[in-house]
Amino acid sequence: MKYFLFSLLMLFSVTSVTAQNNELVTMPELAQKITYLSDKYEGIRNQKNEMLLKFKPTSPEIKDLDARLLDQMNINYAAAKKMMAANGFPNYDMVGKATTHKFWMMVQQMDTYPDFQMQVLRQMAGAVEQNKADKLDFAYLTDRVLLNQNKPQHYGTQVYYDESEKTYKPHPVDNITRTNERRAEMGLPALDASLANTNKKYEGAIKKESAKNTPQFERVQSADAPGGFRRVRNF
Repeated sequence: MKYFLFSLLMLFSVTSVTAQNNELVTMPELAQKITYLSDKYEGIRNQKNEMLLKFKPTSPEIKDLDARLLDQMNINYAAAKKMMAANGFPNYDMVGKATTHKFWMMVQQMDTYPDFQMQVLRQMAGAVEQNKADKLDFAYLTDRVLLNQNKPQHYGTQVYYDESEKTYKPHPVDNITRTNERRAEMGLPALDASLANTNKKYEGAIKKESAKNTPQFERVQSADAPGGFRRVRNF
């Protein structure tokens, strides 16, 4: 009888674990939902970036995409809020590394919901300590939350483009003398090197967008952002 119960338990455990991106996850349906929502938002955003090469930011075409982005962000927020209430922060074990990162990407965009960003950050901290979430993502969300509270950032990950000096600069940092030490702890390069890389990598894009009346102090993430550089507006 004991052997039968053990076998039944093992069978249940195996059937509740699904391979995704060569990973074993305990909540595959949740992983699929996060991936769908994140990819939906990123798809619209990529479409907008392509359209900005043809149309001005004030054009009806771009305004339509802005409205679609806002709608999708609100949909993602409502879904993410339910996920957090039901399951907590979706860590590596639950949904896999790639999908945990996608969840972070969604939350990183939710500047109009700073309290929710803080809630996610607090739960994410425990996952990072257990090596079940990316400390790099955690650093970026930490700075995002601080800026949304009108406080100096901690790691210097959030930068803006200074039109007058034609260069990227970091938003205020709380202790600039310790910034590089903190960045090293999170696996980030020195701030000066990061800024140099950002300016070198996106100089052409800066000139194009500046010509289209891009906001002077648009908040962006540095070129070291996990998953690639992203321009982030307060949708």
